[in-house]
Amino acid sequence: MSTPEPLTPDRRRELTRAHLLAAAAAVFAERGYDRASLDEIARRAGFTKGAVYSNFAGKEELFLALFHDRQSRLLESFFAAAAEPGEQARAVTDVYRRLAPTPDELALWREFELFARRRPALFERLQRDNRVMLDRLVGLVDAQWEARGTTPPLSSVELARLYVAIFDGLAQQRALDPDAVPDELFARLVDFVDQAVVALGGGAADGGMSGG
Repeated sequence: MSTPEPLTPDRRRELTRAHLLAAAAAVFAERGYDRASLDEIARRAGFTKGAVYSNFAGKEELFLALFHDRQSRLLESFFAAAAEPGEQARAVTDVYRRLAPTPDELALWREFELFARRRPALFERLQRDNRVMLDRLVGLVDAQWEARGTTPPLSSVELARLYVAIFDGLAQQRALDPDAVPDELFARLVDFVDQAVVALGGGAADGGMSGG
């Protein structure tokens, strides 16, 4: 049997944070952002409200932490799937099926975005966070094409925005008509973009989704 990981203060803090984020995800999904309360989130996680404030400054901070956690897992999972030899399309489709926002999750984010737009300081925070996310995505795009030995005809920033536009556009369409957006469509569209990049860039894309 493996030895359990010692429950150090850092580990206990990490577990508390994880429980709070899981509880917050459930409560926000059920109540929406405006009606969700920190008291209910704390109860759902099995902690006091003080435990929430010892980890997050308030409801806004908790919601953003939840969003950033989901966003990070999504980026890491998609690019790890895209690196799977010969299995990219299947792996990317699996990630999309598991982690793409549901219609309810997308509606929740839109609710928070409207909430933030009425609060300039919070909206500026969203804009900064979005730039940080884009910078991280650009770094992953750079690494992806460097590994393939291809120089794209578009800049890494432009490609990153194109990938985001495809993902967000499909999420919006699926929210309106779920049956019209099959899970594999995102992988197919990204593969189409990658093949176009290879053709226009004049390089070989070893490890691309098509395997070409």
